Amino acid sequence: MTPISKYINYIKTSIIYITLGIILILYIYNQLVGIFLASLVFVVYLVSFLISLSSKRRLLRLIRDYPIISDKEISNKMERTLEDVRNILFSLSKNQNKKKWLIVFLNNRYIFLNERVVKNFKQLYHMGYNEKKILEHLQRNTRIKSRAEVKAIEHTLANQNRLKNE
Repeated sequence: MTPISKYINYIKTSIIYITLGIILILYIYNQLVGIFLASLVFVVYLVSFLISLSSKRRLLRLIRDYPIISDKEISNKMERTLEDVRNILFSLSKNQNKKKWLIVFLNNRYIFLNERVVKNFKQLYHMGYNEKKILEHLQRNTRIKSRAEVKAIEHTLANQNRLKNE
């Protein structure tokens, strides 16, 4: 995360705590107003959560058709800022252990691989191929560019215990 996004996250967290403090103080003095404000804050939070959930699903629907796609390409196709796309990919990458697709972080960019590419990579890996051979085979069907990407895929799958024979 960039220093600016860390600063923005800090401000968002601070605003939430300040709002909760104000609601608590108002609740002590006037319970009806406190309950009304608390319910209003809950509704706003729920709406923002649903919007972010919707954007994650929309992004996944869009990118599942591509064997390999980078965050910049996703940003162009969705017409959203690169920072927004990276935030969505970051949150998706944290919960991908049970998913069939894969999101890899390499050189300050995210790369999405669909189910078919991950399955193909696993097959080549279990056949005992080294990075160079895996790269050669994957380059025939996908737009994978370097051995560093192959190594990052292998490392991410190993960290998630997804390289086991299936």
